[in-house]
Amino acid sequence: MASELQLPPGFRFHPTDEELVMHYLCRKCASQPIAVPIIAEIDLYKYDPWDLPGLATYGEKEWYFFSPRDRKYPNGSRPNRAAGTGYWKATGADKPIGNPKPVGIKKALVFYSGKAPKGDKTNWIMHEYRLADVDRSVRKKNSLRLDDWVLCRIYNKKGTIEKQPSNDAVSRKTESSEIEDKKPEILTRSGAFPPPPPPQATAAMTDYLYFDPSDSIPKLHTDSSCSEQVVSPELASEVQSEPKWSEWEKNLEFSYNYVDATLNNGFGNHMSPLQDMFMYYTKPY
Repeated sequence: MASELQLPPGFRFHPTDEELVMHYLCRKCASQPIAVPIIAEIDLYKYDPWDLPGLATYGEKEWYFFSPRDRKYPNGSRPNRAAGTGYWKATGADKPIGNPKPVGIKKALVFYSGKAPKGDKTNWIMHEYRLADVDRSVRKKNSLRLDDWVLCRIYNKKGTIEKQPSNDAVSRKTESSEIEDKKPEILTRSGAFPPPPPPQATAAMTDYLYFDPSDSIPKLHTDSSCSEQVVSPELASEVQSEPKWSEWEKNLEFSYNYVDATLNNGFGNHMSPLQDMFMYYTKPY
């Protein structure tokens, strides 16, 4: 299409933001002629971004288009960003164009392939230029038209014309999402329950630990009648390691009497400090 425009050799189209708004967008919205029709007119939101370079009038690494913009809801001012097999998502803040009074607004958008909000981010970028201070109220009943014309610059961050993600990647993502969304099945059939535990495991559950105050370690009692369950000598020595009352009395060199501890001391009916300790011990005889 560039040859149809009869452009001079070495021509490059690299307009600034102010030039795009003042000399192209304003003239297009006012129905004024443009010296060189270098910007194509299409409905940009009907195509994927990788299909747009073939529809452009001119461009090497970036392409320009005049496009109408529709509403997402009949009575709202929010634009419809669905396009082709994906959608455009705004990023960053809007930039006013014009000084001292803004004439246009620049918005940056990124294309996502797939359905919102779980689309795959691509490297396709769009700069959308729209006029500022324009009445965008509903002019016709049941009309979704928001702007008659906006100016769009399309380019790829990698400088190449990338196609949409491969079918294998999309299918793998679909399968993974289906696996995540799949809920576990609850089996109600009688054959789905696990088998009962073996008899040996049931017999082992009847064992229990028995604590005796006279022992220093607990004993294991079982229902088994096997006579080979004998406590080892090490355990027997530990069990018999508790001091006897005779040893206590021998070390103290007198026989301790509970009644004498309370009557013969100089504190009357006050109990001896040692009595609190010996009240909790019972003699084995």
